[in-house]
Amino acid sequence: MSAIRRLGRAWCVAWTAGVGFAVGAQAQEAEPSPESYADATAERLHLAAMDQRERLDTDVLHYTAVVQERIGASLRLPLKDRTVYRSEAAHRVWWNRDSENLIQVLAYREQTPEGVNMDGLDLDRFNVTFDPMADRLFFGMTDRDDDLGEPDSDDFWFEHPLYEEYRDRYRFTVGDTLAIALPDGRQVLAIELQVVPHEADVHRMTGSLWIEPETGSLVRAVYRLSDTFDAFRDIPDLQEEEDDDLRFVPGIFKPWTAEIRMIAVDYSLWELEAWLPRNMRIDMTASAGIIKVPVAVDYAYTIEDVTTTRTLTEGRDDDLPEMHFRTRSEAMAYLNELAFGEDVPYETSVGTDDSGRTRYLVPTDRDFLASNDELPPPVWDEAPGFASDDELEVMFNDLASLPRAPVPQVPSTLRWGLQRPDLARYNRVEALSIGGRWQARPNTFLGPLTVTATGRIGVGDLHPNGSLGFTRETLRRRVTIRGYNELAAIDEGARHLGLGNSAMAAFFGRDDGDYYYRSGGEIVWTPPAAERQGFTFRAYAEHQRPAVNEHSFTLFKFWQDGWDFRPNLMADRGWEYGAKLDVNPWWGTDPLLAQGGFDLMLQGGTGDTDYARASLVGRAIFPLPSQLRVALEVGGGSSWGSPSVQRMWYVGGPRTLRGYDPTIGGGGADYARGRIELARQNSFGAVSIFSDFGWTGDFDSFAWDDGFQSVGIGTSLLDGIIRIDGAYGFVSPRGFRLDFYLDGIL
Repeated sequence: MSAIRRLGRAWCVAWTAGVGFAVGAQAQEAEPSPESYADATAERLHLAAMDQRERLDTDVLHYTAVVQERIGASLRLPLKDRTVYRSEAAHRVWWNRDSENLIQVLAYREQTPEGVNMDGLDLDRFNVTFDPMADRLFFGMTDRDDDLGEPDSDDFWFEHPLYEEYRDRYRFTVGDTLAIALPDGRQVLAIELQVVPHEADVHRMTGSLWIEPETGSLVRAVYRLSDTFDAFRDIPDLQEEEDDDLRFVPGIFKPWTAEIRMIAVDYSLWELEAWLPRNMRIDMTASAGIIKVPVAVDYAYTIEDVTTTRTLTEGRDDDLPEMHFRTRSEAMAYLNELAFGEDVPYETSVGTDDSGRTRYLVPTDRDFLASNDELPPPVWDEAPGFASDDELEVMFNDLASLPRAPVPQVPSTLRWGLQRPDLARYNRVEALSIGGRWQARPNTFLGPLTVTATGRIGVGDLHPNGSLGFTRETLRRRVTIRGYNELAAIDEGARHLGLGNSAMAAFFGRDDGDYYYRSGGEIVWTPPAAERQGFTFRAYAEHQRPAVNEHSFTLFKFWQDGWDFRPNLMADRGWEYGAKLDVNPWWGTDPLLAQGGFDLMLQGGTGDTDYARASLVGRAIFPLPSQLRVALEVGGGSSWGSPSVQRMWYVGGPRTLRGYDPTIGGGGADYARGRIELARQNSFGAVSIFSDFGWTGDFDSFAWDDGFQSVGIGTSLLDGIIRIDGAYGFVSPRGFRLDFYLDGIL
C-alpha cells in the first residue's frame, strides 16, 4: 500500500468516529412557465439536474487529493500588462464527511511588485476544499445550506438556475453532447443544457451545464454573469455610502465594475462511483475607473484515494491496517512522518470555518515550500492537471455562441466633468475643456446596444465638440458606429488628449500633442472592453482642418511675460476617406521574466490626397543577474503617395525620442528610431540609464549623422507605470529635458 493511501487510512482511523447515511430531498413540484423550456427534452434534463442538486451526495465518506492553486492579477495599460500579484500553492487534503479535515501544505510562492515574499503565510487560502455535499456549480466551495439563493439587502446574491424558485427566470435549451473517456476505455455521455436568462441581470448567469442524463449529475459547467457587475448599482450598502464616505473618491476611479469572461468547472468520474473535481478556471477583469485589473484563478485536483459507502459495503477496505494511537500527538507524528519524512520539521495549526474544524500540517522552513516539486507554474503557463489553452478556447467558444439576453429598460445615465476621466482635459488649443456624456442601453433586433452621446466645449477655442455612437459588444468583439465633430491628436497612440498630458500642460506648460479638427463618421472594431486592446480597425470618412493655439496660460509659468506654448502643427485642410489597422500584441507580464511585443500600423486614405503608410515597432525586455533588466526598442515606418501634414512621421518627446521636444527636425515620409535601457530593480521600482535615437526624412538619403541622439537617467514605479526621465540631447539643439509620463517600457 502506498504511503499516501496509508496516510489516508491513518487519518481515517485517528479522527473518524463512524459512518453515517442521509436521504436527499426531492425537487419541489411546480408548474414551469411555457417560456422556460425549448422542448420536453430540455425540461426532463433540467428536472433531473434539479433533483440531483437537492439530493445530498453522502456516498463519499472521505477522499485524499492534491490540490494545486494559482492566481495571477495584472494592471492593464495600453503598452503592456503588469503583474501586480501572483501566487502558486499546493496542498494535500484529507476530507472527511463526519469529522475535521486535515490539510498538508506542500508548496507556496507569492510575488508582488516588491518581489517574492515567503513571510506571512495565510492558512485560510488552503481551506478552499471541495465538499461533495456542496453546490457543484461553485466547485463545492460553498455551503449547501447558505443563503446563496436568497436575496439579502446586505449581500450580493445569485439566482441559481438549478433552484426551483428561479427556473422561470431562465430559458433552457438542449445543445451538444460530450463524450467523456474513462480510464478503462469506456465513455460517459453528457448533454449540454444551455441556460440563458429572459432578461440580463447581474444576479443571473448565462452558460452551459453539461448533465449526465441518467443521474442528473453536473459534470461540466461554463458560465458567466449575464450583465456587468457594478458595485455602486448592485450592492445596496455602497449605494448609501456613495453619498457619504465614498463621495470623495475621484471620478477617475469610478465606476467599480467586474466583467466575468468565463467560469469553467470540470469533473471526472472516480472508478464509476463518484463525480469528483478535476479543475476550475475563473477569468475576469475588475475595474475602478481608469484602472483595469485582469484576474485569473486556476484550481487542479489530483484525486489519490476515495472511500464511499459502496467501498465499505463491498469490503474493499479489509486491508485497512490496525493503527492504535494513545494520543492525538502520536497520530499527528505518524501522519507527518508519512507526509514529509523525518527530516522536515513541522508545526500544526487548527482553524475553524462554516464547514467545521481543519487541522494544518505546515513545514517550519518556508523555503522548503518554494522549492517543492508540487509547486505549479504560474497561471499563464500550461501545466498537467489544469485546463489547457485548447480546452479553455473550446469552452469559451461554447459560451460566446450563446445568445445574449435582452437588457431591462434601465434608466439612462448622465456623467460630466470629473465624474469620468476623459470628460475633463487641458491643452493649448482648447485650454480647459469640460464635457458631458449620456448613455442608454436599448434592446434592438441586433440585441442590446449602447447608445452614447458626448458633448464638450473648450474655454480657449470655444469650438463645440460632439459625437453620437452606437456600440454592439459580444464576448468576442466590440463594434462602434459613430458620428463626430471634434479635436483630434495627430499621434493618437500617444494619448495626448488623456490625463497625463493634460496635467503636464496645465501645471508645467508641457503639451506634447499636436492637434487638428475633424468632422465625419467612423466604424471601429476592437476586442471587448474588458479584454486587452490587442488590435483596432477603423474605417472613416472625415473632413480635416487645422487648429491653432488659443491661449498661453499654465499654472507655474503665468508670471513669465512673453511665455507661450510651442506652436501647433498646421494640418492640411480637406476630405479623407481611409482605413487604419493597429495590431499591438504583448507577451509576458512578470517583471522577473522575459517580455516582448510589437506595434504594427497600416493606414491608407484617399480624397484630397492619396497616401499609404506603414510602421512597425518591436520591443523586448530580458532579465539579467543581480536584479538587472535590459530593454530594447527598434522601429521604423514609411509612407507612399502624398500624405498630408497630419499623416507625416514625427519623432520627439518621451514616447519616441527623450531629450528633445516633439516634432524635432520636422516631419518626414520615413522614420527610424531605437532605444536601449538598462535598469536595476529596487524595493519601490527601478533606476535606469538609457540612450535614444530618432530620425525622419527619406530613406533614400538616410544618414546616421542626420539623426538625433540622447542619453539619460530615469526612475520608475511599478514596472514603468509611472516614469520620470531626464535626458540630454547630443545633437543641436542640445539641451536637457525632464519628462514625467505614464506607461513606460521599464
